[in-house]
Amino acid sequence: MYRALLMVVLCTALLSDAQARRGLPAAAKNRAHAGVAWTPGSAMTVAGFDSRMTVNMSMDVGGFISFTEPTAPHHKEGILGVDNPWVLRHGLFVLPGLRIPHRNRAALKWDAIVKGGFGPVWLADSESRYELQINPALVSGVDLMLRYGVWGIRMENRVWYMKPFSKYHKTEIPTVRPQIGLALQREF
Repeated sequence: MYRALLMVVLCTALLSDAQARRGLPAAAKNRAHAGVAWTPGSAMTVAGFDSRMTVNMSMDVGGFISFTEPTAPHHKEGILGVDNPWVLRHGLFVLPGLRIPHRNRAALKWDAIVKGGFGPVWLADSESRYELQINPALVSGVDLMLRYGVWGIRMENRVWYMKPFSKYHKTEIPTVRPQIGLALQREF
């Protein structure tokens, strides 16, 4: 028993010492962002908090909410040739991201981050008086960020995938919805 405990303590001490010799970690870059977004049938406000975990990895946590009345999506044809009446309304997201490596030497700095994650979304069914339904969803996309000093803009391009249950068709309908947005960000 004591030997096992001694081994755990020694391994922990050796591993933490080895980690400290690798060099200084990258300085934290935290970004708060807020703006507007659009998806077929709905406009929304979006806000979040993005934090750099390593030089090329970050985590974006946030959400979006629509204050406008939904309209039927223009392109109703969905996956598998089924009419798709769903409108993306509200949502929360957790998006780990990978930064495309590059050097920023100019005063105007830029970053492109490929993201993929998940979150709950609220969808409105245009076939049943826009009743809301909550569903788990997957999301992927690319964010392009331009920054001068601590202020910048973020252009978001995301695609959401979910399978809401249709009362009319009595089945789950695979649904893909694009979402584009523009946000103001502050880095600290």
